[in-house]
Amino acid sequence: MGSGDAGADAEAAVVGVAPDAVGGGGFTLVQPTRKAMAASSVASLRGGRNFTAGIVGNMRTARVRLAALAFSFGVLALPLAAPAPVAAIGPLPDCRLDDIMTVPRDYDSWSTTLVDWLLRVPKSYVPPDLVPVSEAGIAGPGLIRAVAIEDLGAMTAAAAANGTPIAVNSPYRSYAEQVASFNGWVGVDGYEDAITYSQRPGHSEHQLGLTIDFMTLGGGSALQGDWSTDPSGAWMAANAWKYGWLMSYPLADNGALFSEATCFHYEPWHYRYVGREIARKIHRSGLTIREYLWRHHTMVDPETGEPIATPTPTPSPAPSPSPTPTLAATPSPVTSTPVATPSAAASPPPSGGEGGIDPLVLGIGGVALVLLATIAIVVRRGSPAPS
Repeated sequence: MGSGDAGADAEAAVVGVAPDAVGGGGFTLVQPTRKAMAASSVASLRGGRNFTAGIVGNMRTARVRLAALAFSFGVLALPLAAPAPVAAIGPLPDCRLDDIMTVPRDYDSWSTTLVDWLLRVPKSYVPPDLVPVSEAGIAGPGLIRAVAIEDLGAMTAAAAANGTPIAVNSPYRSYAEQVASFNGWVGVDGYEDAITYSQRPGHSEHQLGLTIDFMTLGGGSALQGDWSTDPSGAWMAANAWKYGWLMSYPLADNGALFSEATCFHYEPWHYRYVGREIARKIHRSGLTIREYLWRHHTMVDPETGEPIATPTPTPSPAPSPSPTPTLAATPSPVTSTPVATPSAAASPPPSGGEGGIDPLVLGIGGVALVLLATIAIVVRRGSPAPS
């Protein structure tokens, strides 16, 4: 993140935030409506054998012992079960307003950074790689992060080739620009209506530099009517995910305009870039961006606002290339901590055998088992059968 992160929690309250009606500095829950479109009601929140004496009996006893030993080796050789995948916070929080700093929010976590009614980035959040959208060969003004340019260009070309060309209406917005936009809508429809279709400053995906309000090339504003019924809008709804772009605010499952999964009003023109891999996973899951990121990537407690500690992964064994001690830096979004690799003389590198058992030991044990079994068979064939 940028240098302004350190003091982000001490920022002044966002403009236009309504205090809780009962006091305590919280935020009011609202009944979502929108004057520009038809209001939709909000759905309610979701016996063994004796052995003969002598050599044969001794060999059979040895065979039993060897079998037990072999079983023990087999158990030890089994790889340990991999730890269960770690989920993020898990349950989707109810729709409520707050100003919790989202985690993760470093610039490299662009595909998994979530902003919504609860979560925000600081006003100092300005992506370092903003470039003109025109670099993707798409018409329209403004900037977008460079990480999205290649796929934006591919999607633009594919839409044009299909005869459903697209253009940019509104891409990246700074914190200050979102202040102006939000306050403008508050002036038009009032605060409780505006928050259902315009995010408060710091909570907008546009500030991430990864979001575009699209429109049809040469057409009118996509904000009027249902753009998904326009040929270009319909093509985007069906194909944008293939290029790493997803509609952030689809209709609710019951067709309502306000969705409790997104805590936002339906916006068929509003698409966010998360990259092809994440977009494919979200598309296949049937979840919205907000649902998927809360379930798999967002690491903050929605009640306390405290970051959730991520488990420290166990390093994979790796042979040291040299007996000379070296320092290996562990990459981190914030700092890099040197980690000393002990020399081969002081502490030999972990073996490559399964379960930590030296392959040489396993090999010798296996040969011994084969030899002893062979001796047992030979002795048995040369002895009289038991009665």
